[in-house]
Amino acid sequence: MSLTISLTPEQVEERLQKLRIPSRFTTEEKSLYSTTPVIAAPYPVFGFPTPVDNSSLVLARIKDIVGTNPKQPPSFFDHPWYASEQFMEKACPVGWHFICSDVIPESIGQPLNYLSRLAQFGMEAPSAIEVVLMLFLHYADSGEQLLMRKHTWCADEAGIDSHVTAGAFGRNGLFLSVHPPGFASRGLGICGKIKIP
Repeated sequence: MSLTISLTPEQVEERLQKLRIPSRFTTEEKSLYSTTPVIAAPYPVFGFPTPVDNSSLVLARIKDIVGTNPKQPPSFFDHPWYASEQFMEKACPVGWHFICSDVIPESIGQPLNYLSRLAQFGMEAPSAIEVVLMLFLHYADSGEQLLMRKHTWCADEAGIDSHVTAGAFGRNGLFLSVHPPGFASRGLGICGKIKIP
């Protein structure tokens, strides 16, 4: 079993506040998420809950808040292609999220259908908003940029027969890209999302 970082609701609120992203847990939610579900994963995992008050936990909103200035991290690399895409307006689902904090080594250089191999371990592709929240919540506390030279496939579709990838969170900001499902690259893999029963 590998290291799991699991944030409490209070830690999520504190880090979102540092990022200037408004979102709060109710007292009942704080009690509900005070116990972390037991998960088994052979890779390092980053876990965090999100509240019912998730209207700001949307990529378009987060991009507006943190901006696109690479001199003020965390930031997005500004690509015009994603401005009108539907995935930019999807709120992060309420509840727990457990995502591998790095791409799974065996998935690097594999097309999207490699996901079928991860299903046997109870994993699926994370959404782009989940990946961005993982990266930014971690950065808000540690200043460390996960996925600096790597991208992960995301569950979100964009354009015609293409899927979103997220990563390369380096000095130019966080990149959101799009590729056909058969695409493969040396830096592209999958940060598996663990399904919670």
